[in-house]
Amino acid sequence: MTVMVTGIGHVGGYVVRDLLAAGEKVVLYGFFGGVGDPADTFPPDLQFVDDLVGGGLREKVDIVVGDVVDLAKIRDVIDRYGVTKVVHLASLLSAGVEANPPLAASVNLVGMTNVLEAAARHGVSKVVWASSVDVFGDKSIGADGIVRDDSPYDPPFIYGATKVFGEHLAWRYAENHGLSLTGLRLTRAFGFGEHIKAGRGGGSSWMSAMLLEPAVGSGREVVVPFGARPMDFLYLEDASAAFVKALNHAEQDSRNYIIRGDFRKVSEAVDFVQSVFPDAPLKLVMDDAPLPPGSSYAWARRYDGSKAAAEIGYESQYKLENGLLRTINLNRAAAGLEPVEAPASPVSEVAL
Repeated sequence: MTVMVTGIGHVGGYVVRDLLAAGEKVVLYGFFGGVGDPADTFPPDLQFVDDLVGGGLREKVDIVVGDVVDLAKIRDVIDRYGVTKVVHLASLLSAGVEANPPLAASVNLVGMTNVLEAAARHGVSKVVWASSVDVFGDKSIGADGIVRDDSPYDPPFIYGATKVFGEHLAWRYAENHGLSLTGLRLTRAFGFGEHIKAGRGGGSSWMSAMLLEPAVGSGREVVVPFGARPMDFLYLEDASAAFVKALNHAEQDSRNYIIRGDFRKVSEAVDFVQSVFPDAPLKLVMDDAPLPPGSSYAWARRYDGSKAAAEIGYESQYKLENGLLRTINLNRAAAGLEPVEAPASPVSEVAL
């Protein structure tokens, strides 16, 4: 099959890597950091993908610079390259959405509509797209404190509202055109390359800094908030695996799945990094006050991922410590430094 991937970013780079490893043909479609023709120099997002796949990206994939609001061009790419499946990741993220709602409506709403319209017109067999747990809110939490896939929508901010729109839109396109559509509601994905999504209004600076600054020995202090709060840590290689699995989910309807990781306290992540780098200047702020009503901290909720496990075969393979150590060592490798080992701790569930 030929898979078109829109909006290559943090998770998207690994999706491309994993699709190529599975022997699939891949077409990349997007702005790629705002740079026009990528023939001369890769912008940061494509350079990130090139590094992940071991170089030679131009020989391994087809690269098309285009906008998801351009329906005619999306249709042309699908037709010209014989695209049979789509992974749709192009999206303005939370902070960017709040800062520029008109642009968010264009990218998140019109872009999603165009991808589905093109899929319907060209008989694309599968579209997997990035929804978010931001479709949920305080009213979504069950009596047992858990959010499930059938919990009611309650997006507190515009970003989550755009994803609710996407889920409703996908349902109608599946009903009207017999499409097979899967939305993945990711929790807080983390890992190497987080800088790639910062330009789209996403990312937590404390999280990326905590895994970068000590790793490269910068000596810079990193302040980590929310130390006493829990967080659903979704390692990005788990997130990528969910997209690849979902591409083989062939039911002719639209379904959405919570894709969760390892639910732990933020302080545990800091403790692990500190155990690897005892002298790292990490400042943990133990903020354990209740989250305010309408909070955007969707990652702090507990999620049930049983539907994804039962229907698309996704279950998290990476414990928090595994993902942290892999990210640290990838940051070190990028800086030309040797890998470090974890102290004696239960990080052997996944090979490092």
